[in-house]
Amino acid sequence: METHQHCQEPAKLLVDFAGLLPKGKSLDIAMGEGRNALYLASQGFEVEGLERSEEAVKTCLATANARQLRLVARVVDLEQYQLKTAHYHLITCFYYLQRSLIPQIRTALKPGGMVVYETFLIDNHLQFGHPKHREYCFEHNELLNFFRDFRLLFYYEGMIERTFVAQLVAQKQ
Repeated sequence: METHQHCQEPAKLLVDFAGLLPKGKSLDIAMGEGRNALYLASQGFEVEGLERSEEAVKTCLATANARQLRLVARVVDLEQYQLKTAHYHLITCFYYLQRSLIPQIRTALKPGGMVVYETFLIDNHLQFGHPKHREYCFEHNELLNFFRDFRLLFYYEGMIERTFVAQLVAQKQ
């Protein structure tokens, strides 16, 4: 699996759509050190974050404590972990692609729940060799097709800050 971009600021896509996202239980998949989970917690979301790195989870929890934010962060193997069905109002995933997890994301959302997803597009692998493995990138329209029966609020494929990405914000019907 591809790891996150290392920075402290929340993802611009998440910030740009924060006002439209349903409050309630949110899940940040492959949260890294928690930049997006911490942002959501600061905006009043009930946040659960999942991450394979114990060190990253410790860093996230320490930052949450220092900022007096409440969130739950778990060390999990996402290839083995099972998401709860119809449990979340919001699921976010940035710079992590495990295709077998996408059907779970779809079913883990409550009706009316939203998904915010951003990761590498195949063009990034082809032009820059990153990520190293092609399977860590979405093909053109692949992300869109995974959520084709959701209400689409935003979709983009292209370059942002010298990185080819696929971005989606969509709502479960």
